Amino acid sequence: MNAQGTPPSRLFVYAALIFTVFLFLFHPAVSASKQQEPENQLAEYLKEHEGTAAGAAVIVINEDEVTYRMIGFADRERQIAVDEETVFEWGSVSKLLVWISVFQLAEAGEIHLDKDIDEYLPADFRSKTSDGHPVTMNHLMNHTAGFDDSYTDLMVLEPSEKASLREVLEAADVRQVFPPGQVTAYSNYGAGLAAYIVEEVSGLDFGDYVRSHIFEPLQMMRTAIDPEQDDNQWVKKQRRKIQGYTEDRQLIEPNRYVIPMYPAGSVTGIASDLQKLMQALLSEDGTPLFKQKETIESLFRPSLFYPGTDVPRIANGLFFLPSASGSTLGHGGNTLAFSSSIYVDRAVDTGVLVMTNTAYESALTLGIPELVFGEPPVQNRNQPLEMASKWSGIYEPARVPRHGFSKVYGLFLRSKAEPAGAHGLTMKGLQYTQTEPGVYVTEDDFSAFALDVYSTGPEGDKLLSSGVSDLLYIPRSLHVFQWATVVLAALAGLFSFGFVIVLLLNRKRNNRLLLVQNGLNVLVGLNVVWIVYKAGSMTTYSAIQPFLAANLLYVAGSTFLGCCMLVQLIRNRQIHQRERLLRILTLITAVVLGGNLLYWEFYL
Repeated sequence: MNAQGTPPSRLFVYAALIFTVFLFLFHPAVSASKQQEPENQLAEYLKEHEGTAAGAAVIVINEDEVTYRMIGFADRERQIAVDEETVFEWGSVSKLLVWISVFQLAEAGEIHLDKDIDEYLPADFRSKTSDGHPVTMNHLMNHTAGFDDSYTDLMVLEPSEKASLREVLEAADVRQVFPPGQVTAYSNYGAGLAAYIVEEVSGLDFGDYVRSHIFEPLQMMRTAIDPEQDDNQWVKKQRRKIQGYTEDRQLIEPNRYVIPMYPAGSVTGIASDLQKLMQALLSEDGTPLFKQKETIESLFRPSLFYPGTDVPRIANGLFFLPSASGSTLGHGGNTLAFSSSIYVDRAVDTGVLVMTNTAYESALTLGIPELVFGEPPVQNRNQPLEMASKWSGIYEPARVPRHGFSKVYGLFLRSKAEPAGAHGLTMKGLQYTQTEPGVYVTEDDFSAFALDVYSTGPEGDKLLSSGVSDLLYIPRSLHVFQWATVVLAALAGLFSFGFVIVLLLNRKRNNRLLLVQNGLNVLVGLNVVWIVYKAGSMTTYSAIQPFLAANLLYVAGSTFLGCCMLVQLIRNRQIHQRERLLRILTLITAVVLGGNLLYWEFYL
């Protein structure tokens, strides 16, 4: 039978059947191909970077499609593979729970984001604020409250007792060093303070609040927030089955520790529990975290922009990740032995979480979100470009400690911006291209670190806004002077060490004053090295205080001995030229070492 003899109605039916069969056979294949492409890209990326982490859990949500990838080992020595029951430390991703809690209480009308936080704190709370300007919850969420940082009390091995959140906050070696709202400096203390306000307003311990208002509604039954996982014995047991490693997969020992300011980074749990939180953040109305759709929309609304631009930087504690859509938000986290990240984009209904048992890992925690969300388009607004040389100079992160002995660490974190042609810059070996005046981007780093924005700081100095913290301009004269003090102190210590060794080997005791002073110089040098070592090895500020007090004794003792040697030099004109030179050099070493102790605040 040919087509010419077929009635028109039958032709229509046949055509419809053929079209239906065609759609059935070919459309799913095309759709599957589109769905499969991102999965293939992820699989290829993981294969390419499988050596960058000891073990990892990766979950990608793309609308209704969920992709799981578990790779590597939780414990390489015992050959325990990463699986669905492997727990990971969240690190600073834990702060999401703080900001969600704040918004829940704001939704209930119990917290006002623009109100002075002193109204929520007990009258006898030992606050770190100092300049008289009100600090608001908005400042805490945007990391603009003005607090500096500390390298003690962050992580502690085997603490003698478990302190309350209030006790930890009051004991923290932190100060407010900038007026609120002027400088962005990432602050663990600020997040911990916000969590304490949640305690005061809700009447619940922060851990209890999170369990009843976040974990239980989301059925996150295999996640602990207690710094020692005492709130979930299953998690505590599983934590013993995973080890932490360096980027070259060397075991970190020990890698079990306590984070006293636990709301800022102590959550531990399985990846699928964090997935539940991610899905709630992607949901249209934020259920069951929030009662009103407006609340979750407000949470994801930009609350801080890069200075002088319309480029969003932070949305109420969530950091913008430069991406193809321009609406990707999330947070990264690092502990001594774990790295993690979570990013969501409500505009495209996509979320990514990465959890690894590798310290300071970035190829997966930053590379995978970049792969999934796409790199941002470079926007050149056709504005006249500026001469990039105006921003050349040395910059130091605003986040570093700015009081006490810890401030010496800032010397080692400084970066130098140099012109690259008329309109480009280089920093840390990366090339930055100018897209508009003050805005520079690089393709040499992950998108999370690709954007640098230069502006004028609060006191008229240059300010570099990059990632989670501003960088402050350091005048070259100050930079040279500070390094010179450290170098001179090192030379003074070496001189005294050599002097003592030579004197002891020759068994000369002709001038005990010289021996005692140089011996003290050696001891104080060793004491400073010990303080620096302890500060970087998970200890408390109270554990270092006796060593800081010893430095004051050195200054007092050296002043007395120095005066004695000066009297000898003045009264005794018969001193041999060589003896006179040794005494003068010893006096100089004592002055250099004592001056450094006072300048860098290596004392109580």
